[in-house]
Amino acid sequence: MRIAALALAALVGLFLAQDDGAEEGTTDILLAQAIVELKPGTPTSVTLPSDSAVFQGFIFDVPKDAKSAHLRVTDANADIDLVLLRERKADSFDDLIERSVGTSSSGRINEALDLDAASTPPLAPGKWWVYAGMQNSEPEGELQFSLTLAFDSPPSQAPETLPPFRELAGLSPLQRALDACVRLDTDFSSGSGTVIAPDGLILTCCHVLANDDGEPVSDGIYVSFNRDSRDCPVQTHLARLVEYDKALDLALVRVSADLDGKPAAGARFTWLPLAQAEPALDEDLRCVGYPAIGGSRSLCSISVTRGIVSGYVTAKGKLQWLKSDCLISSGNSGGTCVNSRWELQAVPTEAIHDGETMEGMAYLRPVSAMPPAWRELVAKSLKQPG
Repeated sequence: MRIAALALAALVGLFLAQDDGAEEGTTDILLAQAIVELKPGTPTSVTLPSDSAVFQGFIFDVPKDAKSAHLRVTDANADIDLVLLRERKADSFDDLIERSVGTSSSGRINEALDLDAASTPPLAPGKWWVYAGMQNSEPEGELQFSLTLAFDSPPSQAPETLPPFRELAGLSPLQRALDACVRLDTDFSSGSGTVIAPDGLILTCCHVLANDDGEPVSDGIYVSFNRDSRDCPVQTHLARLVEYDKALDLALVRVSADLDGKPAAGARFTWLPLAQAEPALDEDLRCVGYPAIGGSRSLCSISVTRGIVSGYVTAKGKLQWLKSDCLISSGNSGGTCVNSRWELQAVPTEAIHDGETMEGMAYLRPVSAMPPAWRELVAKSLKQPG
């Protein structure tokens, strides 16, 4: 069974970076004083203070007859990491990292950690400790989540009630664009995307899916949907890579399953049509996505910025880029740029900034640059019944 998506060395690097920042006035990473006992099958809710970066410790007993153990975070308002210990509780954060026997920090917003005889470490009877939290101080809001322990059968991580995928006829053009814009997370990075067919076909940037070698991951792509523009998106599904083009920095993925791995065949999603014509100079544009600058945590609500088509970049007579004064930043990549007719006109890809003047320009990949075979795939998806 899969355990620790994040190597311990990488986790240590994150926390060492936080310690360096502490010397400049940020808060040291602390451990909550009280250890909370986990009871199998009972979600344990935790609220951590807003004035420090805190990890909550939990203790649980593994019975002799247990074949597997499963830890599941739910209802998190930030990206929670899990760190596992044996022998005794941690005396400090340095002690926690030094003695850690396993970690879990993946593309899941609600983290998961599994143990059995074949895992590393292997499951063994006796006392275990697990610490849950995040490394960044959040002065403007408490950290909240629940942690559930189960033996031999993992508890569900799919939401009991999926966010309503609303009928298009009842949506305003803006609401349709908001609902079609998704957040994408992998074990390596996060960004945005746009659903372009009701079967869950999503257009995004190739670099949003890149692993440490710069290659797009083929699976383990987590999809979160906006259902309340004032709140964080809800992570509900997994997707798989369908097509990619590194030169264009574009990729297609398709929703494949819910968070428990149950196939999503037959599910229908709010989608946006592709623009059929290239935009005019000075035409109005709106960019929608999940820029990191839009929130202090690893999670943030959806953001909308407005601008115009400021210019073009062409090569051999073909449009390669739209230039725009729309404000985009890290996390907008792969997201949604709609024209005045509320069609998907382009994919926010890159923001260029002049270090001396602090001026910036957004570069958007027009959907007209998509390979013809991709457009045929979109057309096929749009003809699917349902």
